[in-house]
Amino acid sequence: MQCNGIIGKITGICLLALFLGGCTATYVPISWGMGEKVNGLSRSDLTLAILFNRYDPDRKTLRVSGESYNEVMMPGDVKYHLGAYRRDAKQIYRNLFNEYNDQQLRDVMVHELSHHIWFHFMTSAQQVQWGEHLEQHPTPLRDMVRRVYPDPSQYDTEDFAFTVEFARQTDIEQLARMNLITQKERDDLLAQLKPAHPPMAQQAAPPLLAADPGPSPKGAL
Repeated sequence: MQCNGIIGKITGICLLALFLGGCTATYVPISWGMGEKVNGLSRSDLTLAILFNRYDPDRKTLRVSGESYNEVMMPGDVKYHLGAYRRDAKQIYRNLFNEYNDQQLRDVMVHELSHHIWFHFMTSAQQVQWGEHLEQHPTPLRDMVRRVYPDPSQYDTEDFAFTVEFARQTDIEQLARMNLITQKERDDLLAQLKPAHPPMAQQAAPPLLAADPGPSPKGAL
């Protein structure tokens, strides 16, 4: 019994050291302290405007109310976890201690809203159809997802979110064929398409954008 007590104390000290050592990422609603910028991007960026106007016209995924939560991880990984989507709350989160430029914030919003679309607006048949599309039009993003996400159950939704975030011409056309966007929206997106990012698989440390970390813990702040 005494040995168990000592082990428990040591474990508690180690966990406290991890927290104090910066090994905890704190997630807050994405609009917390950034509401004007976030809502502005959801209307000014073409991709965001198309997706939000169709799938979240009231911007409920961007609401500021909601519990914050912590995720323990290795110290070097904290800065790469830029955003998360809570399936249970239907809400987009950001890493509290990361400084975002406009492009990063936009990319987080596209990625996490894509999870919202995958979980709540796509049928099982559409999800299978998207997987078949990626089999026919492979992208290095799929290999990256399988390297950095330990849970295979996240593969399909991450494949979709990363592909929408870094959409190619063929991906935009497929979104229209699946009626996830309109023909006019497809044409508008293709008209502005340009190589904005290097392939994720070639980046030394790609940002990790969580799909669904599970039931919300109690507020961290």
